[in-house]
Amino acid sequence: MLRYETIFFTDPTLPDDEVEELIKTYEQLITTAGGKVLKVERWGKRRLAYPVKRFEEAFYVLMVIESPAEFLKDLDRRYRLNDRVLRHLTVRVENEAQLGPSPMMKTRSADRDEAGSEPSLAP
Repeated sequence: MLRYETIFFTDPTLPDDEVEELIKTYEQLITTAGGKVLKVERWGKRRLAYPVKRFEEAFYVLMVIESPAEFLKDLDRRYRLNDRVLRHLTVRVENEAQLGPSPMMKTRSADRDEAGSEPSLAP
């Protein structure tokens, strides 16, 4: 099986429980296809570089997965059919994917340590 990083962002007005349900749906889809979810990172609401479907913010999710190559077409189709997913991207990782915190999560935890609380997500 090959290793991939997939990232998607959702409508920022979705409640947290709906975002969690969406993540669980994709995790279940991946495991049903014979793959494995190695890591899931919830990056939270982030400002977009440009409006997407009239939204200026979105809730980002990064997943590192192992799956058969044939499954990616189905995953892409499922992303496109879901109205709650605004954009998505899946890339193959040639070398070992970083299973520790991503650079985005390292930045957020460093900001949290400096401020002593949850960082502001404004640019």
